[in-house]
Order: sequence, then C-alpha cells, then structure tokens
Amino acid sequence: MRHTGFEKLAFWGRMTEEQRERLARHVRRAEYEEGQIVRSADSECAGVLLVESGVFRMALCSDDGREATVYRLRPGDVCVLSASCMISAISFDVQIQAETGGVLEMVSPGIFSQLMEENIYVENFVYKSATERFSDVVRAVEQLLFMTLEQRLVTFLLDESAQEHSDELHFTQEQIAVAIGSAREVVTRGLKKLAGEGLIQLFRGGVKIADRKGLYGKL
Repeated sequence: MRHTGFEKLAFWGRMTEEQRERLARHVRRAEYEEGQIVRSADSECAGVLLVESGVFRMALCSDDGREATVYRLRPGDVCVLSASCMISAISFDVQIQAETGGVLEMVSPGIFSQLMEENIYVENFVYKSATERFSDVVRAVEQLLFMTLEQRLVTFLLDESAQEHSDELHFTQEQIAVAIGSAREVVTRGLKKLAGEGLIQLFRGGVKIADRKGLYGKL
C-alpha cells in the first residue's frame, strides 16, 4: 500500500485494512502552478482534497463576478466543501485556486461516498470538517455583502498578519484585490489612503502594518 497524507487524518485508524488500501489506491496527486484554477465555482464535484504542499485559496463567487475568500488551505489541510455532491446540506459552489505552486492529493467523490456509507468515522470526519468551515463561509458572505471596501481591506491585512505571525505581508496588490473581491486600482487607492494615515507602509511586493490599533479602529 502506498503512503498518503490521508493516513494522518483522524479516521484512518478506524478503517479496515481493505478500506485503507482502497482509499490509498484511489488517491491522485496533482501539481498546480501559481494562479492555476483547481476548481471553478460552476465545475463538477471535485471530491475531497488534501494539501501536500503550497497554499490554495478557496473563495465564494457572486453572480456579478465578485469573489470573497473563505479561507486558505495549507499543507496538511483537507477541503470537503469541494465535494458538494457528497453532502446534501451544501447548496453553494466554491472556487479553489493555487495561490502558490503546490501539490494536492485528491480522492474522487464516488470512493469517499462509499467509505462514508461503510464507516461512521469517515462520515463523521466529513460532516465535522464541513461544519467547522460553515462559519468561514458565513463570514465571507457578510464581508461581500455588508462591508465597505476599506473594511474588507483592513480585515484582510489583520487576518493575514495573525495567520503569518508577522506585521510584514508579502502580497502584491493584484493578489489582495483578488482576495477581497475588488479591482486592483481600487485596492491601490485604498492602500495609499491607509499609508497616508500612517497605518501601513507599502513596499515592493508587500505591506507592513505600522499601526495595528489604528487599523482595528477602521472596523
């Protein structure tokens, strides 16, 4: 049996040997370049994804083309919202894009559905993972519908700073625009405004938070 990242998940030890071999046998590895779309919002069910390397962005897309980043997947993370056909409670579609070059392990929805029917621990893992991400989905929708551009921009900077444990963020203005569902020109104006107020510092290829308390005051 070949090794796979799925071996590190909670349900692995609760499966039979035959189920583990079946899952490992159907794992497909795929490499993606930076910016490449893994799954578009209107594509077929992609199944369950596990990040082997790289960073992947999951986003909701509105009918008018705006995007709201739900969360980022990093090595070891699993995405079950990409398998909407497996979970009847999921009534929305997501887009997944490689934010950096990376590798995904993928298991088809058919195989995972079989395992969910046969093994309650697999089923519990899938539903628990989906439930944990629903709050992120709701937050993304709220940002898209109710936050101003400046609030979305500030939220992005603060969230990424917390995630990276650093005041220095290496994102291009184009990447920030995609992440918050806006145009690069609008983001550029917003960043310059924050910089003019002394809240951030801009440098080539990134942003440095200069006044965290001041940024929180914008929310």
